[in-house]
Amino acid sequence: MSSKQKVFEYLDNNKDELVEFMKSLVRIPSINHTFGGDEKTVQDRLANSLRSLDFAEVEQFAVDAEQVRPNVVAVMRGEGGGKSLLFNGHLDVVPIAEPHKWHSDPFEPTQQGNKIYGRGTSDMKGGVSAAIWAMKAIKDCGISLRGDVLLQAVTGEESNEAEEIGTVQCLKRGYTADFAVVCEPTDLELHTASVGLFFFELIVEGKAVHISARNQVLFPQPAGVPSGPEVGADAFKKSLPFVNYFYSLEEQWNHRWRDAVLGAGGSPGHDVQGVGLFTINPSFIEGGEYLGSVPAKVKLTYGVWYPDQLVKKEELWEEIRRGVEALASTDDFLRNNPPKLTVPVLQEWQGFHVPADHAGVRTMMGAIADVKECRAVLSGFRAVCDAAYLNKHGVPAVVFGPGSLSWSVHGENEYITVDSLVAAAKVYASMMMDWCQ
Repeated sequence: MSSKQKVFEYLDNNKDELVEFMKSLVRIPSINHTFGGDEKTVQDRLANSLRSLDFAEVEQFAVDAEQVRPNVVAVMRGEGGGKSLLFNGHLDVVPIAEPHKWHSDPFEPTQQGNKIYGRGTSDMKGGVSAAIWAMKAIKDCGISLRGDVLLQAVTGEESNEAEEIGTVQCLKRGYTADFAVVCEPTDLELHTASVGLFFFELIVEGKAVHISARNQVLFPQPAGVPSGPEVGADAFKKSLPFVNYFYSLEEQWNHRWRDAVLGAGGSPGHDVQGVGLFTINPSFIEGGEYLGSVPAKVKLTYGVWYPDQLVKKEELWEEIRRGVEALASTDDFLRNNPPKLTVPVLQEWQGFHVPADHAGVRTMMGAIADVKECRAVLSGFRAVCDAAYLNKHGVPAVVFGPGSLSWSVHGENEYITVDSLVAAAKVYASMMMDWCQ
């Protein structure tokens, strides 16, 4: 029996233990601290668990002033002379927006056949658990590696705080490697690039008036009777041309720019994400002040996914500004009361790109092909994650993990499958045996 077959058999035989390990993490409500939650309890539990697994080095450290947002790092030392490998994942999760829509307690993992429901299963306690169990399989099967293998279990990812408290702080502490795999959910596809993200806000001002005068706002009146902007202006109606413009821009940008990986549909064969490079999403639509008034203000907040390796964000911002100004110039009221565009707002994320011919990518594709439950598909990550920060700070990093963004991640009844957990662990183990020799 080959070393890989031995490890794969180990993971098959111990899949229940892998599942129970993940469930133990899901049971801890590790909602991101920025959103009012507690990240420390789950990290305390993880650190103790990793120490019990007898890794060469386990460190828990925090850099925030209150010392309540720690990272946990585990190291499996090689014999020397081999390339090092880093697995990265976060244990903070997003809040439960509508608990009544869950079939069961979000923090009491419920298994129904192959599916395990719970907040953080796909995003991404499943991926972290699979990486840990892959490392454990290598150790327990007595497989010798020349290179070191590291695990970073970080905090603050969901609030984009990698630089301040999370992944980047692990790198600064010396926990770095020749190549990294971020264990986010990718449908077991290999994602070598991701989009960037920014938000913008458009405030369209109107003029409030009692709804009984709405007819005078809308329709021309006889001479001497006030009408139109003299009386009021419906901010919602005034906002609609801008809404249509953003829909048009979304379509035009997708025709204007193309990428061989991002939004291209996967290679070879199809990925499960579909095609399309840009999205301009109306995240928030807020308006109106009183039920008896014509709305005086509408605020539109949009999230834009874009390929930052193809086009600079400033170029997109300028095009949005020009379009808004041009549309406002066509309206008598808006020429004198121009909309207020603010970009960026809320937060920004950068994307990443690793060449498809990178040695780590080629090795990873081979590791995926070694696992019969997987189909080696190279694609792009249609979200943002800490792989961007790893690449920014000199560690080539790709994304591969169990679960799927479409399995209710950030929504109600998030889940993962047992099969994907085990398959991911096998790929991680295969990658260690191929890369760290």
